Amino acid sequence: MRLLATSAVLGLIWFGVTNIAATLIAYGLTRATDSRRLSAGCLLTLRLMPAAVSTFFVAALFLPAHLRHEPASSDESFGIALVSAAVLSLMLIGRGVVRAVRALRTDIAVAAVMRRLARPYGQAFEVRGFAGVSLAGILRPRIFIGSSALAALTPAELDAAISHELAHRRSLDNFKRFLICCAPDVFGLLPIARRLEDRWEAETECQADARAVCGDTSRAVVLASALVKVARLPRPAAIHPAPLWSGFHAAALLETRVRRLVDGQTTVPRMGTWAWCAVALVASALPLAAWTFNLTYAVHVATEVLVTYLP
Repeated sequence: MRLLATSAVLGLIWFGVTNIAATLIAYGLTRATDSRRLSAGCLLTLRLMPAAVSTFFVAALFLPAHLRHEPASSDESFGIALVSAAVLSLMLIGRGVVRAVRALRTDIAVAAVMRRLARPYGQAFEVRGFAGVSLAGILRPRIFIGSSALAALTPAELDAAISHELAHRRSLDNFKRFLICCAPDVFGLLPIARRLEDRWEAETECQADARAVCGDTSRAVVLASALVKVARLPRPAAIHPAPLWSGFHAAALLETRVRRLVDGQTTVPRMGTWAWCAVALVASALPLAAWTFNLTYAVHVATEVLVTYLP
């Protein structure tokens, strides 16, 4: 029991230490690429890197190493620096859990209200009292279309709008927003992380636009027309989309998206399959290499150094 307790505390300490280190790396990379246009996949990877690295290090490297090499009868004591790191980790994880629960509760409540007012319309649902078009839901997203948008859009515009939201659904963009929202990291507390999230949001919208028009310039103009029409619709106070839902029109991006669609600039940078394969390969190779070359003992030694020499 004592070993499990010390493992949990040390795991929190390592989570905090690696989180801060990964945040510094993410900060530097974000600053270095601030003027470059990156793919949505690259931006998402950069945003989630501190939380992912911290979780991966603790779960795949530290805990197995500590449970293997630490004697069951050991009696560890922790100084103020290590206790502070553990408290920081608890705060980050607690913040992530609270945000996750709040997002899911809001999502479920709003979706339940909208389902009571919705009726099927092809691959979507028409919702009375709702303005615009939205991909609603995190785990099982559905496309909701307000009655006013349904009346305002032509069949071609409606088809383009639905195709745009289907592209978001195929890319799991609502779930990615959820991961960003509840990521337990120091990076998310910085203004530069919010700018990175805005860049990711812009790229996901442009990517969905590109997939909806499939290189067809006339269809791009139709989609641009649909964007403008939906943006001009009055917003009823009755029903509002949940924060993590994908909205068809985002006011801050409207001018840029319409301009790109009309000018035929619908191509977007993409993170290729090879890049995702490289990320997966590294993630699986690191723990394998650690156990093969006994690097887990080095992690254990580093832990003992932290406990011994930090105040």
